[in-house]
Parts: sequence; structure tokens; C-alpha cells
Amino acid sequence: MTIEFCAINKPEDWMEMVAEQFGTSVTDNGFSVPPSVGSGFFKQYYPLPWLTLTYISFVAYEPMTMIRRSVENSKWIPVMFYINEHKHEQIIGTSTKTVGIDTLDGIFMPSSSIPTEWSFPPKRRYENITLTFNKDWLRKMDMAHESYIGRLLHSDKAFYLFETITPAMQQILDGIKSIAEGDALFSALHLHGKAIELLTMFLEKLEKRSEVKSLSNLNLNDVEAVFRVRRRILQSLGNVPSIPELASEANMSSSKLQKCFKQVIGKAIAEYALSEKMEWAKRLLSTRLYSVSEVGYKVGYANLSHFTEAFHKYHRIKPKQFLDSL
Repeated sequence: MTIEFCAINKPEDWMEMVAEQFGTSVTDNGFSVPPSVGSGFFKQYYPLPWLTLTYISFVAYEPMTMIRRSVENSKWIPVMFYINEHKHEQIIGTSTKTVGIDTLDGIFMPSSSIPTEWSFPPKRRYENITLTFNKDWLRKMDMAHESYIGRLLHSDKAFYLFETITPAMQQILDGIKSIAEGDALFSALHLHGKAIELLTMFLEKLEKRSEVKSLSNLNLNDVEAVFRVRRRILQSLGNVPSIPELASEANMSSSKLQKCFKQVIGKAIAEYALSEKMEWAKRLLSTRLYSVSEVGYKVGYANLSHFTEAFHKYHRIKPKQFLDSL
């Protein structure tokens, strides 16, 4: 089954568009997945005129693909939080990535001009919470154009951003699920507060990108090149290639690659490689199959004290203490 949609003038129209392809209709700002297709629901809430909260939870009996077609100049910007336990594939052009709640790409915010699609395996629950805001509202909030998001939206350049779901965000997302699935008094008011809090947390996290002084006008080739570089880093964590080597593979200058990588992934290349290396080290230690020195060597450290220092700085615990705590 394939569901196609695009950014539209009103979030309500999106729900109608998707419901029709499921062979059903919208009632009370949502719809249930027909039993012939699967189980679950799509639901939208409207905390404010410029903000929509969408909660999706469904299981499909057959493989499903959802395709987001590109359009130009949509005023609505989605911030998608992948909260499903099972990972699924997200595809941009010829690049495929695996995303889920515990990946470094648990959140993504695309402009309307870059298409993407998602593939869901059958009989596995997919859950997503999306905040969709009107960029004209945010532009008014940032009259001086000083914030990162303000500069991004005022530039009118194509973008595709990824972020990580923090523990604090996870608590809010769990709260939204609990409220939406219940029938408590003042639930709409509670969802209003949770949606505002979640959006604020996301924008504050995004602001950490503010050291990117100029914004690249990303096209699909740029995004695919960033993903190729990301994949190469993940394949070579024990000996990460130099930035000139990665730039050559991406067919970009070193400066352009670093700017595009930071804009898409949200971290500088060196910072991203270190974070993945430290997460890998933690996973290796968690198996209890390796000593601290063996893990340090596997992730590329010839000097044990350098590995210990890097692990402690990233995880706030020394690797030996972490191993002993298991």
C-alpha cells in the first residue's frame, strides 16, 4: 500500500488527503485505520491557529510506503518525532537511512521542496508525533532575524534538518501519548501546554546550530552527499577519514561539506564522529565481552588514558565504572 501526500495550505487538508487513500473519512479531526488494512488511528489537535499536533499510531497488515511529494513555498513546517520502538527506513533520493526513537536522527524538520518517503514493515506498530507550525508566525516572533531558525526561514532556502530526541523531550512525548490515549478532564488544555513545551525545547536545541553563520541552499544532491559521508564515517569509526578525504568522496570542497553536514545533521563532522564512536564504545562495553582497553582499541584509541578521558567527557562516567555498574 502506498500513501502519497504533500505540504498543503491547511493541516486539516492533510488529514483528509491521507484518510481518503486509506478508504475512510475524517471524524472529530481524525480517523481509524480500516480493519481491512490494519489497526490504529491518525489524530490531529489544534492548540493554536499557527500550531498543529498530529499523533499517528498504526499497524499495517501489508508493507506500506508513505511518500511526501515536494511543493514550493509552503507556509507549514513539520517537526516529526519518531517515537516508534521499531526502526524503519527513510529514503531521500537514492539515500536510505534507518530512523527511530533511539537513533541520532529521531527528529527531522524538512522544508516542503525536498521529497522523502518512509517504508514500514508489516505487522509492526509505527508511532509518530508531529508538530506543524506556520513559519509566518515564527518570522514575526523573530523580528531581528537573530535566531538560527529565524535566519533559516527568512532565507527561503531549502533545508532538511535532523536532531536527537533528548530524555526531557521523551518525557513530554510520553505525556502527549498518555493524554491523547486517555479521556481526562481538560485533556485539550494539557495537550496545548505539552505541544508548546515540546516546540520550545526543539527550537532551543536547534539554536545550538547558531554558529553556522551562513546557510547553504541545499538541493537533493547535497543531502545525498551528506548521507554518503555519514555512512562512510559509520563504516570507519575506528579510523575516521580526514575531512579532505570525505570532501573528495562527496565531490565538494571541505568548507562546503562541513557547512552542509552541520546544517543537515546538526553536528560538525568531528563532533558527530566522536558521538557515534562513544555510543559504539558503550554498546561494546555493555556486552561484557571486552575489557576497557580492548574497547578503546576497537574504537580507534591507541592510548587508554585518551579513551578514558573521551568516554568520561561524553558519558559523564569512566568506562571502568560503567563496566562495573553493569
